Amino acid sequence: MREEARKRLERELLLRRLKGIAPVALVALAIAGAFYFQSLDTAIVKTDRLDGTVVYVGPLQGKYAAAFAEKNFQVDVKLGDTRVAHLVSQRDAAPKVGDHVTVADHVHGTGRHTFGWK
Repeated sequence: MREEARKRLERELLLRRLKGIAPVALVALAIAGAFYFQSLDTAIVKTDRLDGTVVYVGPLQGKYAAAFAEKNFQVDVKLGDTRVAHLVSQRDAAPKVGDHVTVADHVHGTGRHTFGWK
């Protein structure tokens, strides 16, 4: 076999192998990327304490299980920087409208803000 024919054959075999491996590598890369971005969202980078005033206490709004909704209230807190935090509180510990409370502002790796009780 001549040298140039052998090189062409080896190149063709290499391309066939790469064409078989490429889809598997792309799927693995996509899965790894999804896990990376999900880990950014679950990691809490910073937690700030914010003062606010309770502006609404009432039944839970949304798709909640009946047993969960019976034991909890939705509480809306107007924060000092004019944002409104929507929180869930147990019925026996629910604050009253006008109460001053402290709320934890959790900043996630993606920049998302979530609120919770201090």
